[in-house]
Formats: sequence, structure tokens, C-alpha cells
Amino acid sequence: MKIDKNNFGWLFTCVGLVILLGISIYLGISGFFFQTEDTYTTDLVLGQNVESAIRKNQATSISVNMSGGFLPEERLAQVVSIKNLELNNSLYLRAKVFIYSSQNQTEEIDIVENSNWTKNEDGYYYYNELLSPLEKTTFSTFIIAPSQDFVTASWKKYIVTFVFESLDSSVDVENLWQNNPVQNV
Repeated sequence: MKIDKNNFGWLFTCVGLVILLGISIYLGISGFFFQTEDTYTTDLVLGQNVESAIRKNQATSISVNMSGGFLPEERLAQVVSIKNLELNNSLYLRAKVFIYSSQNQTEEIDIVENSNWTKNEDGYYYYNELLSPLEKTTFSTFIIAPSQDFVTASWKKYIVTFVFESLDSSVDVENLWQNNPVQNV
């Protein structure tokens, strides 16, 4: 085939497309398009101060990894805070804390709560005030290791999960939670 002025544009286009295909394949394989500049913490370790945020009529949770080998009823430092993200609504809050093992054992655990939190018979911790818009409160300063019934081993990993629930201050909290956390304050 002889290259003349009529075939030059077609040949130039084909060569250009082959080069672009090769560059696209290289960038796709190398992961160039999938790199990010942000880093996300996915491995919270017991002892780090953590904060969660919540909106009205919502539930949220924080999970913290913990190595085994602790003594039953031992106090382990863990500061957990919660922030109201609402601009205009005060919130009722309640929380529960669980520990999970690699053997699918689950147990509620106790915490050393802030003075504005009270544990009820239903196992929930209730915030004794309405959390004002954009306000933050500390929930716990320590967790208390499970009892001897919950078998722990130093070579196993455990997950401590804090679950927070909120209700808008305009709802009937006593009907929904069978408890009014700000009633006796």
C-alpha cells in the first residue's frame, strides 16, 4: 500500500487510537484512576479518643478493636463523645455498649459514664438533658472489661461497639422509649 495524501489522515487516526488504547490499558492496570489523596481510619484501637455525630431520629455506631488478655472487670481507657449535627433541633440520646469476640460471643459491657448519663434497667444509658444543636457531650471515659463468663484470650481480637440513638425533642420520647431521660433531672 502506498501512502499518499488521501490515506495519511486515516493512518494517522488509527495510529493515534492505538497509542491512546495502550495508554488507557496501562493506566487502568496501574490503578492510576483509583488512587485517592484522602486517608480513612478504618482501624480504631482501644484507647483512642473517638467522636461520633448524630442527627434527629437516627442511630449511629462506633466500633473499636481491642486485643484480649485483660482481667475481668478491669477499667480500660476509652473516651467516646457524641455531637448533635442538627442546626435547630435538640435531641434525646441513649446508648448501649457491646463486646464481640471472634467466636461470635456477645455481651453488654459497662462503662464509666459521664455524669450526665444514667444506666437504666433496660440496659441503655440515657442522656439526662437535651443535647442542644451543634453541642457535643462525652459519653464514656472508661469501659469495664466483661466478667469471667466472657472468655478472653490474649491472642484473640475483640470489637467494642457503641450504639447511639436519638429522638427529636418534639416527639413523645416516653411512648417510644418507655423512658423520659430528662424527666427526673
